[in-house]
Amino acid sequence: VALVGLILATTVSDQEAPDQGAILDALGEIRRAAGVPGVTAAVAVDGEAIFSGGTGWADLENQAPSAGVTVHNVASISKAMTTVAILQLVEQEVLGLDDRIREHLPALPASVDRVTVRQIMTHTSGLRESYELPLRTVDALVAAIGDAGADALRFAPGEFWSYSSAGFNLLQAVIESVSGLDFELYMRTRIWQPAEMSRTALDVPAQIVPRRGRGYGRDGDGNRINATFFDMPALWAAGGVLSTAGDLARLGVAINDGALLERSTVTLMHRAQVDPVMEFKVGGPPEERDFVQALGWWIDTDARGRRYVNHTGQIRGVSSILMNYLDDDLVIALVANILPFDARTHGEALAQIFFEQ
Repeated sequence: VALVGLILATTVSDQEAPDQGAILDALGEIRRAAGVPGVTAAVAVDGEAIFSGGTGWADLENQAPSAGVTVHNVASISKAMTTVAILQLVEQEVLGLDDRIREHLPALPASVDRVTVRQIMTHTSGLRESYELPLRTVDALVAAIGDAGADALRFAPGEFWSYSSAGFNLLQAVIESVSGLDFELYMRTRIWQPAEMSRTALDVPAQIVPRRGRGYGRDGDGNRINATFFDMPALWAAGGVLSTAGDLARLGVAINDGALLERSTVTLMHRAQVDPVMEFKVGGPPEERDFVQALGWWIDTDARGRRYVNHTGQIRGVSSILMNYLDDDLVIALVANILPFDARTHGEALAQIFFEQ
């Protein structure tokens, strides 16, 4: 019993990391098991990148191989980046977590007057996942929330949990309003450049992006097909950022090393805000979820009982996850270019090879 306890207490930094071949073998197994065209990953231990690579195809039609520098839209992992931006502004004391959103976006209707920045970051605001928009702009989103009238909120702010991309897109406007900078300029100069995320950018379809990968789905017979493309102009904070597995791992390292936020703010960001998470259900009682909600991030526990902070993303045939095992100083980014794909399950499986050395 004592020996088992010792093994479970051992951290990644206490052990010799798997070699490159072992990590590639693990990615190959993930690719085969899930039938994925291509899988990319990046790993950092004790703040140092030890792996960035991939296996399979980033683009089936052109037979372009997957690599750690393959670029994909990382979807809702964009929310984690937006969270860092908001907390930087909180550190500067130009924004408060408990500020009401209308203090910074007065064009919003009175129906959302009680909604706070913190509630948006913890998905407890009552805002819907999305609203019907004639144009994908913040102004159109604000107008749509107003047009929804009494139905603008699904429940009273703070009462339940319900995932809301619309809320995070409002935070894009808050960042611009408070900082005085365009959202892209803010993210590039205050987050991506300090974190050395050189291949990360907003997903602007007209731009030529070197090493951009493709996303895929399956038809009714299980055959791979091209994922349906749809444009994502103007609203980027909730799910419109392009990145790579390597850059995502750099984001995790920059957070852990205090390059983007003060240590106390990082601790606050990773602290449980909603536990238990009771998800709102229309016409029925709330349903308890199996994770804990932090500020903009989720806290999960793997099969071995190790807790990690994470965010996932799914869009246009691509599934991704950024995992941060805080107690073990292990950061893993995993990206696969097919849907459906359980990024959390496969990410945990990849993490285990670092605990089994």
